[in-house]
Amino acid sequence: MKTAFLFLPTAGLPMISLSSAPGVRRLPLPAAWREMAIALRTKIRTARKEKVGYEDLLRELHHLAAMASYAGYGIIQRVPYARVAALDLSYDRVGFDQLLLLGATDGKWMRELWGEPSAHSTAAVLYADMLAADLKRIDADKEREDAERMDLLFGELSSKTGVESRPDPQPLPPKRRGLLGWLFAR
Repeated sequence: MKTAFLFLPTAGLPMISLSSAPGVRRLPLPAAWREMAIALRTKIRTARKEKVGYEDLLRELHHLAAMASYAGYGIIQRVPYARVAALDLSYDRVGFDQLLLLGATDGKWMRELWGEPSAHSTAAVLYADMLAADLKRIDADKEREDAERMDLLFGELSSKTGVESRPDPQPLPPKRRGLLGWLFAR
């Protein structure tokens, strides 16, 4: 049961892009995941009250929660969206018990529509090898960025200090006499 679509209502939510490559879409900040889940839950409740189909919204909520379970703060923002969106995070494969964005009511709704999943897990557990590779790449990127910053900082510092030299001290000019000095010839 694979979803063929994914719509993330990210308009107006804080996004971060640490890549210099143009056109690389990044994932939202962690607080934005919660806000998107709240918005989807509100739409689902409205659809349930109006007795309208809400399966697509619930599937979207599940997929959002499964994507958010891939990595934590500081990591998920540096993973390209296409990489996480391509993962198989179907309800039957991931379940709902281990997904932190989903509550008991969400699980009840999912059980009503789709039955009990074959397993309960997270994206981080299912794709541990891919996550390890992402963590390694992110650490290498951070080290490279730190090295560039240090080179920039110390490169400017050494160029400024190496060129300049202190001038020789000049003797102080003689002190001027005041009015009383002129009067009393001191």
